Amino acid sequence: MAFPDIFSLDKKTAVITGAGGDIGAAIARAMLAAGANLVLTSLSVERLADTYASLGSGCDSRVLIAPADVTDPAQVDGVIASAVAKFGSIDILVTAAGIQLRKPALDFSLAEWEQILRVNLTGTFLCCQAAGKVMLPRGEGKIITISSLTAEIGIPNIAPYAASRGAIKQLTKSLAVEWAKSGINVNCIGPGRIRTKMTDDIFKDDAIRTSFLRLIPAGYAATPDDISWIAVFLASSAAKYIHGQTIYADGGWLAAGGSSLG
Repeated sequence: MAFPDIFSLDKKTAVITGAGGDIGAAIARAMLAAGANLVLTSLSVERLADTYASLGSGCDSRVLIAPADVTDPAQVDGVIASAVAKFGSIDILVTAAGIQLRKPALDFSLAEWEQILRVNLTGTFLCCQAAGKVMLPRGEGKIITISSLTAEIGIPNIAPYAASRGAIKQLTKSLAVEWAKSGINVNCIGPGRIRTKMTDDIFKDDAIRTSFLRLIPAGYAATPDDISWIAVFLASSAAKYIHGQTIYADGGWLAAGGSSLG
């Protein structure tokens, strides 16, 4: 295999949830560039349209837009069925759908707690389960979940979000162990501070931004593109012996042990 080919996703089909978000959209662009066909899903039709527009011209035959609610098993199954109908099968699943709400733990209602876990954790499980039903009989497939730095460290005012991301990391390990012998790689990406629409409020707050930048040895926050090529790597043949791992893209935050560098 030639060196570039080991990272190629040519003729592979990738289902990407949360494709209307900044990280999901960046992963879609990177996987398209690596040769993959795309099935893009999000609850927001408008955001999916924005992502599709960002892919550039001439990719119509390689992209399927499939709006869906990842918390609804029937809709998730429908996305997978549509992917198989258009492209023959699915080779890659990326679960980038997620929501966040910031407030003190005592102020969360039960409905808010349940909604965040339902989208982030249950949605991830349902998509993995549906993709697994296609991948396991074929004996191959790549599943990439999205967790967070908050799976490892405590950050105030995001208790349900942090709980969901920690659970996704453990779900990834469990599925990886269960499905490895069937040729399925299940791995996880844990972004640190990434500037997205979801985090724009804390980046605009000078005090908060300064406080977390002091914890990052690299001295700056990442962009969604910094996450996207990790996903391409994990989806490629180069990662065939990686199972159940979480790759943290955090600028060295965890390595520094939370020590302030400023």
